[in-house]
Amino acid sequence: MVSNLQWLQVVPGRQLCLALASMDDVKVPLALGLAVAGAFFLVRNAYSGPNLDSIPTVGPSGSVSSYLGAFRYIFHAKEMFQEGYERYPSSMFRVALIDRWSVLVSGKQLVEEIAYAREEDLSFHQSTNEFLQTGYTLGRGIERDPYHPTVIRTSLSRNVGNRFPDVRDEIVCSLSELLPLTDDEWMAVPAYDTMMQVICRTSNRFFVGLPLCRNPDYLALNIGVAMDVVVKAQLINFLPAFLRPTFGPLISSLKSNMRRASKHLTPLVAERLKKMDELGKDWPGKPNDLITWLIDGAEGDELSLNALVQRVIFVNFAAIRTTTDTFTHLLFDLAANPSYIAPLRAEVELIVGAEGWTKASIGKMHQLDSFLRESQRFHGIGTQSLGRKVVNPNGFTFSDGTTLPPGAYLHATTWSLHHDPALYPDPHVFDGFRFSKLRAAEEVGAAKHQAVTTSLGYLAFGHGQHACPGRHFATVEMLGILAHIVLNYDVKLPNDEGRPPNQYIASACIPHASAKVAFRKRQN
Repeated sequence: MVSNLQWLQVVPGRQLCLALASMDDVKVPLALGLAVAGAFFLVRNAYSGPNLDSIPTVGPSGSVSSYLGAFRYIFHAKEMFQEGYERYPSSMFRVALIDRWSVLVSGKQLVEEIAYAREEDLSFHQSTNEFLQTGYTLGRGIERDPYHPTVIRTSLSRNVGNRFPDVRDEIVCSLSELLPLTDDEWMAVPAYDTMMQVICRTSNRFFVGLPLCRNPDYLALNIGVAMDVVVKAQLINFLPAFLRPTFGPLISSLKSNMRRASKHLTPLVAERLKKMDELGKDWPGKPNDLITWLIDGAEGDELSLNALVQRVIFVNFAAIRTTTDTFTHLLFDLAANPSYIAPLRAEVELIVGAEGWTKASIGKMHQLDSFLRESQRFHGIGTQSLGRKVVNPNGFTFSDGTTLPPGAYLHATTWSLHHDPALYPDPHVFDGFRFSKLRAAEEVGAAKHQAVTTSLGYLAFGHGQHACPGRHFATVEMLGILAHIVLNYDVKLPNDEGRPPNQYIASACIPHASAKVAFRKRQN
């Protein structure tokens, strides 16, 4: 549940291969053929959309040369954003994508105007639904009625403290099983895949409970959806709009995913609905989990078995991939900076020794929290955020007088903002205790430096009315995992290698997919 899903428009090559490998023999040539045909169609019709000629360009702006900029964007978006941020401070610029222009906004004033714009003017939901092709990949109900953010922001977030013992138990069990260590041996494991397993299990202990959160097929399904949806969405996006209703369902894995999900979730959901019908909405013994919270928040058709199963899978999709990316960056930062382990361990020991393992005690681990926030600042999973689409028929006018026409797409330049020396001294130096030092120095307003807190200068979770609704749970989950690791394990990079390099593809900052981290049982 980290960030607000806009980074998911990226198509990493590794994911594309995995997605194509998951298709049957008929779908692979169909998908590739349609994607190629769609690409030609998009190239032929590119930039015939909203007129953005008044917005300055980073990269070529000609009708043909702009495609060179679009190619550069795939591998060097971060550098292009930084160039625009420096050339057009407190303003905006545009970069070429293969099928359209994207407008990037910098400066706190304009970023604030995006963050707090009305949905009827700048639409977060329409932008996200188009990037993810939500109707085809995740279900029409998700696209039509996005009530789940309210459920996550209210019922789910309010129950993090009550359910923390379950979360904590799953952290311990999953790491013990995935790291079967003996004595003083070092064990190197693929960081990304291992952390995805831990986060999927831990999240689902909170969402659906035992025993389903440990069911191998259910876990594999949710991990597969997290990896599959983005790529299938991009294949569908290559199609011209009039072909999507015909071929979108053929490319998407929605039907097979739902059949598999229904096998696990339908009995649980059906039992809850039956109890509610027989005993009333507040029936005795009502479980305190995601299924219950979704039922309480749903109305009309969204109370059907199929719709509720889709919603559980969607929440998993939103939670698992972004949190795994964020935590893998965090783990690499810890292993690459071992001098932080001792003070973090001392803080965890002191607080847990006095108060035990609770959400409240996690909240008192200021250095641990700072390390997470600095990792998100330094290695955020997206170089842009606050994705919106102009939907007001009259366009959207900023305070500087710039008007973007309907149909324009825009974002804030997150990486450049997070590395601005005017906001962060020595911004290119990783300082794990940067924010805990600021909290200690400020008696009033120190909470603004917490990992969970968004601001116009810190957009890891977005900001404004569409800030990530699940960031409270995601933060507690990641801090709980990190605290357990530093307390119980020694951690290092194999062969004392440097931090594994990030993979920058379009606007995404992806942690190294195959790099390993070595663990052993704590020795002192």
